[in-house]
Amino acid sequence: MTFSSAPTRRYFLAGAGGMMLSRSVWAQAPAATVVGLPDLPYKKSGLIHGLRWLNEPQHNANAGDTWTCTWADDGNLYSVGDDTSGTGQEGWNLSIYKVEGMPPGHVVTRINEMRVYDQAGHGHWWKGAGLAAIDGVLYLGIYSQSVPRVGSATRVSFNADHSSIIKSSDYGRTWSPTATVEKPMFPGKEFPTPYFVQYGKDYSGAIDDYVYVVSNDGGWNNWNRMLLARISRNSFKQLDRNDWEFFAGAGKRDEPSWHRDTAHAEPIFEHKGYTSMTGVQYVPAVKRFVLGQWAYVAMSGGGDRPASSAVPLPWPERPKPDQADQTMLCLYEAPKPWGPWHLFHAQPQWGPAFYTPGFPAKWFTQGGQRMWIVEGGNYRGPGGGYNFTVQELELIL
Repeated sequence: MTFSSAPTRRYFLAGAGGMMLSRSVWAQAPAATVVGLPDLPYKKSGLIHGLRWLNEPQHNANAGDTWTCTWADDGNLYSVGDDTSGTGQEGWNLSIYKVEGMPPGHVVTRINEMRVYDQAGHGHWWKGAGLAAIDGVLYLGIYSQSVPRVGSATRVSFNADHSSIIKSSDYGRTWSPTATVEKPMFPGKEFPTPYFVQYGKDYSGAIDDYVYVVSNDGGWNNWNRMLLARISRNSFKQLDRNDWEFFAGAGKRDEPSWHRDTAHAEPIFEHKGYTSMTGVQYVPAVKRFVLGQWAYVAMSGGGDRPASSAVPLPWPERPKPDQADQTMLCLYEAPKPWGPWHLFHAQPQWGPAFYTPGFPAKWFTQGGQRMWIVEGGNYRGPGGGYNFTVQELELIL
């Protein structure tokens, strides 16, 4: 297994193994105390032994973050960027982009600013989560975000509430129904950050006739656990909450049980204080689902994370960086979307505070033994990275 070191989040409209990263990546961030990994909750993988980074991060001119990608039936990737101004000056809470070609020559173009998704109530604003292309339709998870507060998982944990899934039959140009906080698909923190389990082009290669969706228990970063939901692929277009069921545990033979009431849901993944918003990608080369988890492992002060929150930080107050934030990247594999998960890569310093990893199947080589990660990050500090960023890697088998 490899161990590598290496404005608010951000409401524009309110103004608001063993491989080391190369020297040029290190030079992007100011000198700071590097905080090590926390205790990790899962055992080492016996199948994937780590990864090799094959090049430096490649930065695109489109500003923003999250950058969830999916491979549609027209051959293009589509992506949702949050807090994004694209290549212009005016920013929006979320926008839809088309991504053409292969890296490093890919072209990223904004096709919908999604202006209808402005404020979601006092002190809340809309954000995009997962995006999926399924049977010629794009589906987007959307939620109401707010800053950390009493009841957050930690003092740095942004909140997500009142999530819904909306759809587009014209490659992101129009969407329906309009999501609202008054009548969400998943009220409160029932299933607040919906991200899709991704397969190949237009959901080809799916293991069965269900669409699977994951969510953590509360918000963008540094929460505690992940849940799994599923819905029949045939009925998904109806976007009817009554058609959903949630993973409720697995028996001795790893046979899953399902329940329509989230009160009976069991987590598929747990890491208290370090479970952030992310998705899952199936990788044919290893016949495994890959979960890219990330979290802040240390953070300097900032007005977007109020000290008034009663819940402590997930890391010790000391040591901590005195100038820059720090995120970790941990990659897990499992034979099924519900696990069991095993760790194959742990990186305590991931770029200049990168986050929200994704692995688009269109950019797989040899079934995904080589692939490109899509990431965003460094929204608060210097050094680059707050844009559509990709980097190539190879799995060590």
